[in-house]
Amino acid sequence: MDSISYLEASARTASTQFHTDKVDADLLASALKQAIDTGNRLDVIKKSLFYGKDLDKNHPWQALKNHHNGTIDLNQIEPDVVHAAIGLYTEATELLESVLSTIEGQDFDAVNTFEECGDAEWYLAMLYRALDKTPAEARAANIAKLKARYPEKFATDAAINRDLAQERAILEAHNES
Repeated sequence: MDSISYLEASARTASTQFHTDKVDADLLASALKQAIDTGNRLDVIKKSLFYGKDLDKNHPWQALKNHHNGTIDLNQIEPDVVHAAIGLYTEATELLESVLSTIEGQDFDAVNTFEECGDAEWYLAMLYRALDKTPAEARAANIAKLKARYPEKFATDAAINRDLAQERAILEAHNES
């Protein structure tokens, strides 16, 4: 599937309505700020874990490491998967910063947003390599899953009440090919 077809297919599942009766701007801004804070912490960790940059041992969020009670073995997962997952979150953080600044009154920066799309694609490419898959395979599986969820077009009920077993079966079928 080419990129244009995928972009067109994405339009059929778009919900273009804000439900401000459910979530107001203050709640959204608060959640964005928390996600951005977490993303910025992960970016510091990513730069240390994968690039060797020294961590600030006196930073207050260093206390976070005491919140995990289990034993962590990083050798249980492919480093590219971890790097890609953290990288995607940190790029999403930059997108969220753009959204937050815009809803707080600044002009939307389409150039920077487009640049973040490219950065996110880079981390996705890293993840595809680690999974031995291609973007075309991911797109085909995603479209099949979303066609099952939304046979005609986006529907609120279908978005909320998903048939997760059916969607998993579709994804597994695509993963085997």
